[in-house]
Amino acid sequence: MRLVRAHGGATGLILEANGRLEVLDISAAGETLRAAKPHIADEVQALFDDKRQSWLPMIERWTEARETLRLLAEHAFGCWDSRTHDLPLTPLDELELEPPLPDPGSRIFAMGGNFPAHASKMSGVLNLPESVTNSAAHDAPPWGFYVIPGTVVGPNRTIVPPSGTKFLDYEAEVAVVLGSDAHDELSARFWGYTAWNDFSIRDTALGASQTDHGPLTWSLTKNFRTGNSCGPWMVVNYPPVDNLSITCHVNDELRQSGSTAQMAHSFGRIASYISEFVPLSAGDMILSGTPAGTAIEGGVDGAFLQAGDHVDVRIDGVDTLRNVIGAGD
Repeated sequence: MRLVRAHGGATGLILEANGRLEVLDISAAGETLRAAKPHIADEVQALFDDKRQSWLPMIERWTEARETLRLLAEHAFGCWDSRTHDLPLTPLDELELEPPLPDPGSRIFAMGGNFPAHASKMSGVLNLPESVTNSAAHDAPPWGFYVIPGTVVGPNRTIVPPSGTKFLDYEAEVAVVLGSDAHDELSARFWGYTAWNDFSIRDTALGASQTDHGPLTWSLTKNFRTGNSCGPWMVVNYPPVDNLSITCHVNDELRQSGSTAQMAHSFGRIASYISEFVPLSAGDMILSGTPAGTAIEGGVDGAFLQAGDHVDVRIDGVDTLRNVIGAGD
């Protein structure tokens, strides 16, 4: 099952038949069916009861929500080829998509150094201690940073780094969404996942002038406006997440190729560790970290992003997440 956010935040269910991908506007479909199937309309209204169309009620009541979505899909497939149906279906490629965050205020926990090959290559450039670059081998915990939801954009959006940025990097990742289950290491399951690109300013790390000089230097290199992207859709219904392929192409050249099976700390381990300090909730997100192949691994001579470059992230089960690099603002 796949969900998207259309322009304006409306939630769409992706349906596929005869090679066509169409998006069913869930809220609008519920109202369309109110006369014939009022129970479905009532359930849809209960799931999306605010203008933000937060997915948190849906995640927390997923068993009931999944059945409602199944019935909507069943009805849509039943009248797919009818020229008289009035269901709100739109071809996927005609929609402007927003990032499929569960909620505008989603808490997003990003991991650093979680792929040993990437961390090891970065260590050679930045002289990082091995306890950081190979934390699992040293029995060290996961580490990372927080992503501000307002910096996240969707597919086909232009990434605009701060003015003066010299070294802009890419980081292909998997983002998972927590369900309402327990968050211990052995039993943790995840409601959904999507593709993510953590665009990163490397200027300070490589000796260039800082793009800012305040106390938030580290945060802002990872959290500038448009500095994160995700999508185009969210794979949901508790899919497996521990062996997903990750690739990144820049201008059609393969730069990164890895799998979540290579993570030093699994998603379950990360969720368990974070929950020791922060009460986790349904809808919280965890980013995997990135595999080897980023530009910073080549030092100042690395293949950093330039204006006009297009960057494609692909994850198993998710369509291409493409963004274009713009000139600094």
